[in-house]
Amino acid sequence: MLNSADFLVPPVPDAGPPPGIAWLRASVSRFSNGPDHLRRRALGTGALAKVVPATLHRDAFEQTTAVLSEAGEQPIDLIARVARPVPVLVLARALGIETDAATVAEVAHAYHPHVEATAAADLAVSDLVAACGGTADETTAARICLLVQACDATTGLVGNALAAELTGYPDLGVNALLDRTLRAEPPILSTRRVARTRTRVAGTEIPAGTVVRLDLTQGENPDGDDLAFGAGPRSCPGRDHALAIATGILEATRGCHLADPDRPIAYEQAANLRVPAALIVKTR
Repeated sequence: MLNSADFLVPPVPDAGPPPGIAWLRASVSRFSNGPDHLRRRALGTGALAKVVPATLHRDAFEQTTAVLSEAGEQPIDLIARVARPVPVLVLARALGIETDAATVAEVAHAYHPHVEATAAADLAVSDLVAACGGTADETTAARICLLVQACDATTGLVGNALAAELTGYPDLGVNALLDRTLRAEPPILSTRRVARTRTRVAGTEIPAGTVVRLDLTQGENPDGDDLAFGAGPRSCPGRDHALAIATGILEATRGCHLADPDRPIAYEQAANLRVPAALIVKTR
């Protein structure tokens, strides 16, 4: 289905007045199809092409190391202090956008069409447009889209990998740890497609207009496809960049241990997102 032209992303309502969350949803490649998707995706991939993954890796490692050094012997929440802010700040810096992680997170929480838009999200979009130069056009929307899609997804990738390392896979190397996380515990659990016409998939008849939920998890199967970044023409163009950031963070946090190893890790209550609510660790 991810590779088939018979399945599209569900459409979003018409754009509201720019700049706001409705305008953003209606202006990005994530929620568009056909020529609009191709044109908008090219704007995003063009911006990413100027960002060197190795630079993201270095900056993520250095920022994380600085946060851990500041904490010293005190317990620190790796989700709040590292996994949430560092990926956004590192990518924003590489894209030349001066913003903060909280502003991007506000937009990310209201980004998907099934989530209620809020005045706070509209204001955050306006702030990001201003940070991108002040023009509410598709180029600006594409740059904001990169930050928003890196926000919760990269937080979840880092958080799930850290949780696995701290509780059950302490001996895995960083690359193996990320590979396992992408297959077994991806941050984004599913995606949706709508059938463009009546079609048949794996022997199942799917009427036109049917919205299908696609599970992106692959369990512990080492031979299963890694679908965490999607597949086909709509696969995430920022895979190398996200992995570079995650690798830098995980390398910097090696040696951390849970402050209370007997306390179960709680996860955020989000329908389509898997990310630890907190990971309280000590560095020494």
